[in-house]
Amino acid sequence: MKKTLAILLSAMMILPAASIAAPKDKLGNDELKNKQNKSEWSLVWSDEFSGPEIDRSKWTYDIGNWIVDENGKGITSGWGNNEKEYYTDSNDNAFIDDGKLVIKAKKEQVTDQFGTYDYTSAKLKTKGLFSKKYGRYEIKAKLPTGKGLWPAIWMLPEDDKYGAWAASGEIDIMESWGSRPNTVAGTIHYGEGWPNNKYTGKEFELPKNRGIDKWHTYALEWEPGELRWYVDGELYQTQNKWYSKGTDNAANFSYPAPFDQEFYLVMNLAVGGWFDGEVDETTKLPSQMEVDYVRVYDLKKRDYREPVEPVSGPVELPADAKQPLEDGNLVYDQNYQKPVKLVDQPGIELDPMYWNFVKLPDFGGAGSLEVDAIDGRNFAKTSITTAGTQLYSLQMIQNISLGNGGKYKVSFDAKSNAARNMMVKVGAGAERGWVKYSNEESFQLSGELQTYEFTFDMLNETDIASRLEFNLGGNGTNPVWIGNVRVEDITGTPVDQNAAKQPLPNGNHVYNGTFDQGGMDRMMYWNFSGDTAATASVSEDARELHVAIKDGNSDSETVKLDQQGMNLVAGNDYKLSYKARADEPRTIQAALLSEDGTNYSGTEATELTSNMEEYTVEFTMPEDVSDSEAQLVFSFGDEVGDVYLDDVVLLKTSNIPDYGNIDLYPLKNGDFSDGLSSWGNYVHYDASAVISVDNGEAKAAISNEGNETWSVLLEQGNLSLAKGVVYELSFAARSTKERNAEITVENAQYNRYFEKVISLNDEMQQYTYEFTMPADDTASLKMLLGKNDLSPLGAHEVFIDNVVLKVKGAPSEQEPVSTPGIDNGTFADGTTDWNAWWGDQWSGYAEGTMNVENEELKVAISQVGGATYSPQVFQMDLLFEKGSSYTVTFDARADEPRKLNVNIGKELSTDPWFIAYMPTYTVDLTTEMKPYSYTFTMTEETYGDGKIVFELGNILNGNAATNVYLDNVSIIKN
Repeated sequence: MKKTLAILLSAMMILPAASIAAPKDKLGNDELKNKQNKSEWSLVWSDEFSGPEIDRSKWTYDIGNWIVDENGKGITSGWGNNEKEYYTDSNDNAFIDDGKLVIKAKKEQVTDQFGTYDYTSAKLKTKGLFSKKYGRYEIKAKLPTGKGLWPAIWMLPEDDKYGAWAASGEIDIMESWGSRPNTVAGTIHYGEGWPNNKYTGKEFELPKNRGIDKWHTYALEWEPGELRWYVDGELYQTQNKWYSKGTDNAANFSYPAPFDQEFYLVMNLAVGGWFDGEVDETTKLPSQMEVDYVRVYDLKKRDYREPVEPVSGPVELPADAKQPLEDGNLVYDQNYQKPVKLVDQPGIELDPMYWNFVKLPDFGGAGSLEVDAIDGRNFAKTSITTAGTQLYSLQMIQNISLGNGGKYKVSFDAKSNAARNMMVKVGAGAERGWVKYSNEESFQLSGELQTYEFTFDMLNETDIASRLEFNLGGNGTNPVWIGNVRVEDITGTPVDQNAAKQPLPNGNHVYNGTFDQGGMDRMMYWNFSGDTAATASVSEDARELHVAIKDGNSDSETVKLDQQGMNLVAGNDYKLSYKARADEPRTIQAALLSEDGTNYSGTEATELTSNMEEYTVEFTMPEDVSDSEAQLVFSFGDEVGDVYLDDVVLLKTSNIPDYGNIDLYPLKNGDFSDGLSSWGNYVHYDASAVISVDNGEAKAAISNEGNETWSVLLEQGNLSLAKGVVYELSFAARSTKERNAEITVENAQYNRYFEKVISLNDEMQQYTYEFTMPADDTASLKMLLGKNDLSPLGAHEVFIDNVVLKVKGAPSEQEPVSTPGIDNGTFADGTTDWNAWWGDQWSGYAEGTMNVENEELKVAISQVGGATYSPQVFQMDLLFEKGSSYTVTFDARADEPRKLNVNIGKELSTDPWFIAYMPTYTVDLTTEMKPYSYTFTMTEETYGDGKIVFELGNILNGNAATNVYLDNVSIIKN
């Protein structure tokens, strides 16, 4: 049974997988092999329900209809599933009758502090009384039928060891639909905390004459790395692929998490909810589920199996699947040359091969899709007239084929005309219960074209009709452009564990400092060197690093543990803490070093004892040194013995930002000189307003403020704000009628970093505020012009101007820094740092000269070569960091119209000779000097000798041999 621990789940995300197993009428030899060998198991706990009443030493109850926090405050109703019953501990809803447990659902009203409910029932659980890891769980039960009845026998973790639901797991031994009296299902829930939970499972069809309202035995056998489900002794599914990831993890918890901890039992009968819908006139109430016994066994004749971590291998799609294209892309018609199918009514089938635009009337979305060219490439532009009530009110969808066990990368380019969000996911259609294969990834778009990407593991069964969904509804009416969409199978691609590392959400700079993440060796991100003198290991039970040093004659510097890619910021204080012990007293050292060995933290010896104790090292980075490639090194010495290490944490304890990587002026077009560019606005259906620019000021002409503060909204999103930085927000505002307005800075989850209610009148007033960011985040500045304390106001106008959001103390004019390292981009120093290449025997020889005239680079071409890059002008030694966004700008012209290609990448000495960091950017030069600009995101590994190339060779339809002029070349890290 699905249990969120936070917020209401969507119906489209909750149904179990639709694969079905059916019993045979007669069992042959093959079927008999599927029967479990019960003689392997020994009974360790049971309830035969033979007493006069429910045994309170074994069972306790959930009460109510709401999930509540530790203070009793309601989080969400219906137990997160839209259930309609109120659970009681009354003998009317749960009791013993003739040696059987009865859980009875009744139609009767109950009221509590949260509301009134029309049904009562019971939910029994063993939490705090009995829980177990692994074993055989067997329940004999008879279940009710009827629309909206949802009986379930399931398990939850005794402690949420790996995080909120479903990161810590859930095991559904059996649940059934009252409206489907011959079907039961078994499911596991895992992954991350809601809404990024995942589930896999299978249904089982009972004989037509022996449905759920007859006695059946439901069993689960749970071993390390494997769960097996049985009905009446028949095996119908085996699960062994899952994962768990916490909010502060750099990687998944080591397999077989989360199913490697103690779980307790739950039995309940729900009424209503998303699983089987609401009750109707055919549903008989009261109805009851009966349980004859609950028995839990342990293995007695053999050890539990050793878990085997699932290995990702080549994905082989079925012959009838939509196969990847030659370049590996699973998406067809990337350039939108085929008609996009409109799906605007229920029952219209998706085009199974190409793009679909979905706007079903039930969800209120309205808009249109057309193909629009940007820089010579086709994009799908969705114009939105009504956003609708759901994110999926408007969708762009393509079916793709995904194979079980594959790892996939989704990438695309996108923009809007102002800041707005868009949710993208990959999942199943209705026939598989809308199950999610990827997380629901939310991307904040801006007015600039950017590349976005995410990865996911396909743990469900192969689906040749998976849905790649761009969900364009529910987020305002700003249009969206989407292009260059790719889905690629990247199964087996290794993770660079030594790459530069950003601090985790909890501030820790150390990845896997708890030695419980990554592969089953639990040592992901750590490098151990000990030659033959020592070994390093992490046991499943202890989950601490054990270094066993066997050769006391080794070099004292030989036995080391290190982690690369620590990101240390100039001038800041840091605190390293770790727990350690040794079997015999000994000395170890911990230090933060640069890649070349410069010691930032000093060398301090730590005397270990046989007790696990915490040790700390505090240090301050030099004022003029930031290092994103620092390393944490533990040196264990050369004495024979055992050393244990755990809970390694490196925190920045001061908040001096690295201003070289911070946007000093994150808000753009605050004087509205470019209209509403970079700004977004929203008018809710309950309000009436028009937002425009008048005489260089933003004007909101409001005739009705609506019912919410946000019913009329002016905002700018995509503001990249840095932890610890003090920001100064200033603006001028007035209103033709006295009123209040609320100003906020908040993230996509509505977490506010700044909020202020201001009073407006007909005099333009200046407002200035300061706030300090507690975390790195992308936020929005919102001016809430809807309902306020003086509403209703009638028709009035609000004017806003000179909005500035800057780092406190930033210069009045921000001077962009060419962070990748472009030198002499204005050619004030002649051709210094620039080079020309005129071809070879393979690319064809070009002829000409390169010099500087009037501080412009002049390339005089008398003959072009055979390739686009012969000739070329280039500069090397440029730094590009993985994950960073860069904008390339330059001015260019030619004496005769021709084309110019711009490429940025890594030069190689062997085939393929060049790895591109951005798509080739082609411009059409004219005789007029014009500015050009292109933004891209670096997706390759960080590299310090990148190259920018201006290709002036044999470019199709634009290869004139003429004079070409360049000026003001820059590359800005955004």
